Amino acid sequence: MAKTRILAGGIAQESHSFNPVPTDRSRFSIRTGRDAVETARGTNSVLGGIVDAAEEAGAEVVVPTIFRAQSGGPVKDAVFAEMRDQMCDAARRGDFDAVVLPLHGGMLTPSLEDPEGALMTALRAIVGPDLPMTAGFDLHAHVTPEILARCDLLAGYHTNPHGDQGPTGRRAVRAALDMLQGRLRPALAAVHLPMLTLGNDRTDEEPLRSLHALARAAVEAGAAYDVSIFNAQQFLDVRGLGQWVLAYGNGAAPDALALELAQALWDERHALIGTYPPLDESLDRAARGTERPLILGDQGDRVAGGSPGDGTYVLRALLARDDLPPSAVPIADAAAVQACLRAGLGATVTLTVGGRYSTASPPVTVTGEIVSCGASAEVTYAGPADAGTRIGLGGYAVLRVGRVHVVLTEHPYSYLDPGYFRAMGVDPAAMGIVITRSGYHFTLNYAAIGDCVTVDTPGMTSYRVQDLPFTVARPFFPLDDLDHRPRLHVRGSGVP
Repeated sequence: MAKTRILAGGIAQESHSFNPVPTDRSRFSIRTGRDAVETARGTNSVLGGIVDAAEEAGAEVVVPTIFRAQSGGPVKDAVFAEMRDQMCDAARRGDFDAVVLPLHGGMLTPSLEDPEGALMTALRAIVGPDLPMTAGFDLHAHVTPEILARCDLLAGYHTNPHGDQGPTGRRAVRAALDMLQGRLRPALAAVHLPMLTLGNDRTDEEPLRSLHALARAAVEAGAAYDVSIFNAQQFLDVRGLGQWVLAYGNGAAPDALALELAQALWDERHALIGTYPPLDESLDRAARGTERPLILGDQGDRVAGGSPGDGTYVLRALLARDDLPPSAVPIADAAAVQACLRAGLGATVTLTVGGRYSTASPPVTVTGEIVSCGASAEVTYAGPADAGTRIGLGGYAVLRVGRVHVVLTEHPYSYLDPGYFRAMGVDPAAMGIVITRSGYHFTLNYAAIGDCVTVDTPGMTSYRVQDLPFTVARPFFPLDDLDHRPRLHVRGSGVP
């Protein structure tokens, strides 16, 4: 009997409509063929979950290509086209039993509001309507009617901060295999809500904790096959921006469950708007002394949310005080990195860094010693989020300015894992203050070494969405006062 063959791969990146820096090919980690499979195997990533679950079931996974990049500006059209063409060329071989896609779901290109839907449409045109096609998406995906019409089952993360990337891939594989073996006829009940969550959207805290518990209980009781609650990321100026509840049944859609979850989500819309403490509060705490490092999330300049990562607001605050312990703060600045590489390890240099794209704070001129530098480095995530994932960094330099370690990189990074700092010669456990370019996703992977706090800072990823020039996406709550009643979405018909 021939082994079941699964086509996997694609592209994963989260885009920010208002980031002026396009994401080009150099920002992507690109793996192909056996290298992609072997690198993913055993990792807590969506592709890792796909590979592990498939192989445990005796199936073979083929990955023509997988493009993966940090969040940032829209992806160049040529990059998406290169990936799409490689996936479609593989699909034309016609020897696959199912398609399972490890994507993000929140990507843009200059010409496409829904690249993931475009990829699925292209693949469907090749494999036909009957071949099982499933996907694993980030909880912050922008779900569209086109995606729902092409994809038999869309599995989203259940955790925020994200810790279940691997299990999400496993759910997508399970659904595809169940369809192949006649155990599943997926029937979808989907509800769209024109609203954003803004800061109080952790799934281990209320109100989302109770909603996910209700969804989980329904699946465990057999009232639904799979349920995902998508809290779309907040910086996409696209049509149909908002939240989605997807409840899949076997043969019959769990309409009542989808409507109950959606109504509860809409009813809690005001509670889902959070606030964060000011930066000075955490700096004062660090000055008094702490048993463990303070790991601070710079939510106004979150590369994890698509910012350029060159904001200087926190750097200025650290340099302005002489009562703070050693600190590490990242700044994306390619010119500064090249200047450091030319000067060499141990040199003292004066540089003007940051503030080119993130305009909430101007560039900063610093003088310091280059204590680490290199043309490249490799990061291995310690986890638990994305544990085992390996990515390459471009050029970097660490400039010690007094007690402040300015971590300079050619490209912006989120620093979701301590491995970023370690790869560049900085031990975050030895610092008193560590700055990450993340809102709260960093908290899972830094919990073992420090106390994690998200601080209120200005910038293009601040939750003050009223400061962003939304046009296409509106109306949506909280920018617009809407009288909305959740209604079922029928596959392929658009949102009623």
